[in-house]
Amino acid sequence: MNMAKRSKVLILGTSAVEEELATSFRHLGYEVQLGTFAQGAPGNMTPDITVAGEGTDLTKLRELVDTSGCELFPTVEACRMTRNREGVRRTAAEELGLPTMAYKFVDTVEDLEECAEQVGYPLVVKPGRSTAGEGQSVVRESKELRAAFSKAQTACGPEGASEPVAVEQYIDFDYEVTILTVRSIDPATGAMATWFCEPIGTRHEHGKLVETWQPAALSQAAADNARSIAARISGAIAGRGVYSIELFVDGDEVYFSQATPRPDADGLLTRGTQRVDQFDLHARATAGLPIDVTLTSPGAAAFLHGVNPTTAQIAQAMAVDEVTVEVHEDAVMVLATADTIDEAHERAAEAAKQLIVER
Repeated sequence: MNMAKRSKVLILGTSAVEEELATSFRHLGYEVQLGTFAQGAPGNMTPDITVAGEGTDLTKLRELVDTSGCELFPTVEACRMTRNREGVRRTAAEELGLPTMAYKFVDTVEDLEECAEQVGYPLVVKPGRSTAGEGQSVVRESKELRAAFSKAQTACGPEGASEPVAVEQYIDFDYEVTILTVRSIDPATGAMATWFCEPIGTRHEHGKLVETWQPAALSQAAADNARSIAARISGAIAGRGVYSIELFVDGDEVYFSQATPRPDADGLLTRGTQRVDQFDLHARATAGLPIDVTLTSPGAAAFLHGVNPTTAQIAQAMAVDEVTVEVHEDAVMVLATADTIDEAHERAAEAAKQLIVER
């Protein structure tokens, strides 16, 4: 890419993800505007590249592309496909034939009750669109269905009542993993190529992310299956950038769960584990710059919710070897690196204790 001609980037959104991406693009020498259509973006800027955050108005996005001629990542079609679980799940299961849990989408409690009789218990009830784990329930008997339905809709905010609710077969899988998949132009060939970061293990409690680690230990067969699924779904979404592909692993079997065409919380630990973290990778990929997914150290991260640590507590946590602490809007991340995953887990756990002890 000619940097002299591709110097302006519009990043639509104001979340922590968009702020991180703005920093990554600035480090690459781009002029960056960060904001939303509601805030008047793009103003007087005619962007060469636009990066759309989650929830961006798709009509205005298409108008921007038509008037400015900018490159858009993810594309309007990709935004539409991944905005709700139904679009990306149907693409994965029905168009690509990827292995998924049995699923349905329902609009009413009565539909949910009928679906539960078909799917059987236990089952998982989720919001119809990605909500970072909020609003999910494992339902084990019929009397829990109404509350689970309401919880799923509430997690989607004011528009939740008009959105379908996802129902999935419950599988007692071994663990969840995320494959950060990078699509971009290979400078050596000029053709589109795909790179895979080492798998990231994830653990959730009550629908919230509480732990990640990299690399996650997969059998060779599971690793091959995971990369195959990640390559096919990211290829179907198309475009360039980092794609967070969430999977369930049960032995050698791998099931598709969700895809997000941008970095997310699962990949935050790449700050310490990879030579180039997920945000810099996303900026490089959309700009068509060289990609490097090298893992430099095993690492583990603990995510603490509902804590407000003091500066002294953070200092105590960071006194543990190879530990950093980041305070985010919805959680505090304790990231540890080490020679082994087990040691990284131990360091993260030890440091996390310093943040939850009352002073």
